[in-house]
Order: sequence, then C-alpha cells, then structure tokens
Amino acid sequence: MLKVQKIIDLYFLPWARLPPVFGLAAATLLVTVLALLIYKYTSNQQGIKLAKEKIKAHFVEVWLYIDDPLLILKAQAGIFFNGAKYLGFALVPLAVMFFPVMVFLVNCEYRFHYRPFQPGESFLFKVRFNPVFQEWKNSLVLTSEDGIEIDAFPLHIQARDSNGKEFKEMDFRLKVSPEGGHVRSVQLRLLSGKAVNYSYIFVEPGPLERLNPVESLDRWLQLFSPGYVGADPAYIEKIEIAYPRAELDFFGWKSWWVWPFILLMFVFAFALKPFLKVEF
Repeated sequence: MLKVQKIIDLYFLPWARLPPVFGLAAATLLVTVLALLIYKYTSNQQGIKLAKEKIKAHFVEVWLYIDDPLLILKAQAGIFFNGAKYLGFALVPLAVMFFPVMVFLVNCEYRFHYRPFQPGESFLFKVRFNPVFQEWKNSLVLTSEDGIEIDAFPLHIQARDSNGKEFKEMDFRLKVSPEGGHVRSVQLRLLSGKAVNYSYIFVEPGPLERLNPVESLDRWLQLFSPGYVGADPAYIEKIEIAYPRAELDFFGWKSWWVWPFILLMFVFAFALKPFLKVEF
C-alpha cells in the first residue's frame, strides 16, 4: 500500500507549490481518464449504445403518440426496461474501478479537506493504546523538535467506544510556535528508551502535502487513512492529529473539494468521450 501512496505522491509533486485548484484539476483529469478506460474495456459498449438508442426511441414514441394511453404505457415500460439494462451494463466497470478510484479519492481528501497548522495554533495529538497494554498511563514520553510545544498536561482516557470496545487513550495538547520549518516531528518514546513512533506535523507556509489525520498499522485504516506509523502494535493502535478543516478556493467559490471535483469530472468526461471512443 505504501508503494501505491508513493506513486500518487509523485503525481501530485509538480502541483505542490501551485494553488490547490491546479492539483485538484490534475487529480480529476487522471481519475476521469482512468474511469473512462476501465468503463470502455470492461463494459458491453455495443449493449450500452443499443440501450441508449432504445430509450431515446421510446421517449420520441411518448411525444408522438401523446393521445394514445396504451402506447404511452408501452413506451414507458420500454424506457424502464432498457434503463435497467443500461444500469446492468455499468455494474461490472463500476466494481472494477471502485478500488483504484477510491484510493485516489482518499488521497484527495487528505490533501484538500485539511490544511497545515499556522504558527500559534494549538491542536490535539491523540495516542490510542492496545487495550492489553497495562502500563500505558506512565510509560509514554512525548518529545518534539523546536517549533512544537506541549501546551498542557496529557489527558488519560479509559472508556468504551460506541461498539462497546474498551480503549485507552492519551490526549496531548500541542502548540505550533513561529520557530521551525514546514515539517516538524513529534517522537513518542517508552520509558525503557525505545522510540516507538515519529509523527510529522505540517505547518504553513509550504507546498501542498498529503496530511495524515490518522496513522495506524491497521490494514483497513491504512486503506482509508494513508499514513504510516512505525509504532509497535503491542503498544500503540493508532495516532490522531487534529488538523483544521479547509475549503477549496475554486476560482472564488469556496467549498468542500468534492463539488468542484464532480463538476470538473463531468466536463473532462464529455470532453474526452470522442477522443477515447467510449460509450457511457
């Protein structure tokens, strides 16, 4: 999974120092091309074309025979039947493209939905332990390089989540100081002296980065939260960094990045359709 993330990071690299809208446009273009090619080679293109033509013909039939209720009912039945066939032809390509497209969308979420910290901001740094780890309250030390300060004593939480599973957690409140560069590190260390994890904190100004609000060794979490944690799972299950939410500036329209993504995807799809010779 990490190799896939590195390839995606390289794709975003040329757009890192440009406004986020350029990176979003590049991501949307790649996802659109990938989806169209998968759709072209995994779907029944002839069947899709035929179903679309029949749907159009039935709509014309409704318009021509507007005074004949029986023919209108038959035409409507034909529209629904061929519409169902059309959707059926789309199921296979949708299943094939789900994983690669989802991985890319998750990367977009962590690039465009969060922003780096600004000097002076405070944030929560949450460490969740393995429930079987007994000495969790007094065994962990957090240290950081210049530019990250501990703003309050850690809060110890032992409770059960919404699923009834017990969890143990230490919440640190950290503060970003003006000193330091764009990338700063926080180290978690056991009292035995063993370093169990390095987390990297991103601070403005700097290039567009993939921010990881959740870091975990859990394979399912790594799929949807593409971060890497070097911690021993015998001690630490996951780490959460409370990055602020961001709105994408799409030429003056500030919104969640998904809406400009959908708009651009439709534009690119219809623009590329004749060149890729794909029916959808």
